[in-house]
Amino acid sequence: MTKAIPFKGLLYDPEKVFMYDVTAPPYDIITGDMLQRLYERGPYNIARVDCGMETSPDGGNLTKYLLASESLRKWIEEGIIKFGDRPAYYLYETVYTADNKKKTMYGIFAAVKLAEPGKGIYPHEMTHSKPKEDRFNLLRICRANTSPIFSIYDNPDLKTTEVLRSVLNERPYIEFTDDDSVAHKCWIVSDSKHIETIQDGLTGRDIFIADGHHRYETALKYQKLMKEGSGDSDAAYNYVLMLLVNVADAGITIKPTHRLLSNLPANALELLQEQFDVTSLPPGTDIIGAIANKQHTFGMLLKGGKFYTLHYKGEIPPGVLAIDVIILHEIIFKKLYNVTEFGYEMDVAKTIAKVESGQEGKQYEAAFFLNPTRVEDIELVARAGLRMPPKSTYFYPKIPTGIVINYFDK
Repeated sequence: MTKAIPFKGLLYDPEKVFMYDVTAPPYDIITGDMLQRLYERGPYNIARVDCGMETSPDGGNLTKYLLASESLRKWIEEGIIKFGDRPAYYLYETVYTADNKKKTMYGIFAAVKLAEPGKGIYPHEMTHSKPKEDRFNLLRICRANTSPIFSIYDNPDLKTTEVLRSVLNERPYIEFTDDDSVAHKCWIVSDSKHIETIQDGLTGRDIFIADGHHRYETALKYQKLMKEGSGDSDAAYNYVLMLLVNVADAGITIKPTHRLLSNLPANALELLQEQFDVTSLPPGTDIIGAIANKQHTFGMLLKGGKFYTLHYKGEIPPGVLAIDVIILHEIIFKKLYNVTEFGYEMDVAKTIAKVESGQEGKQYEAAFFLNPTRVEDIELVARAGLRMPPKSTYFYPKIPTGIVINYFDK
């Protein structure tokens, strides 16, 4: 049975820092230039811990993981970050714009008891070894979850939501707006009645990992390592920091990540025609509009401004779920084209530009455009014990790192 408990979070003191200056995007979307800008915001930016530079800016010889641990320890000593007085949940609200609509998403930061995949907690995407090694080294040395795993659950009984919305009338502990004009707020929820209601609403719910598959697998690996020493079932390492969002609140947005191919077979269109209805479109077509809300339908751009829609008409092979991104990878990329390397881009205009003019030193021959993956498809894949290709889902907005930290050494 899943278990999500309150915990003594490690939080920045808003009396000593501006939250904009110390928070950061998730580590996996931070580029080198972005990391430099985050460092320049000041000495307490969480990026120095969560995805620090390989070498110290002051010329020191500590590894980035030891530097991260040292920074956390120093910030605690200086009172820049401090522990809550008692175990609490942390209510999170973000207000953002998607598809020209203003939306609000609520979530709860909690310590979730680790479980093997498929036993109440369900991943849906494949992972890679290099990011897992990086996250494991950070966790092992810092002994902290610095970045939350973004997860979703479904509870149509909105008693928990009603409790949380009553908290919204209080002054938030944290409030700031990021570079993408996304507003973030966080409240500390420590009232015993509120905690009981929240815990009842979360206990036993199936949890689906939205963002943070590498961090979850890393937490399981760290738990196994620590149990070899003590095996304490109540120890902090048996839990991982998550932001839990109820899909029943309807505040979630999933965006598609489009694919780019550098190499195509000479008869690329002919190969598709046996299993797809291929329709040619005029130059300058709104390719996203052409495929919107059409299941098993993709957009395709070939160099020279040639747009097409591809509607899958074939049978779903055994072992393949009828989900768009899986069909794209299994049928087109793997079976028909025999390609294993592709680029990724979310922005439609940038995707087109990368094919037509080339960017970042790469030349692409084609782009494939997708509709967003649906929440119900994520649940279907996860419950079947399967994994989608990497970057099958892009949950938006991204949850900032630094709002609350789950530190094991309290």
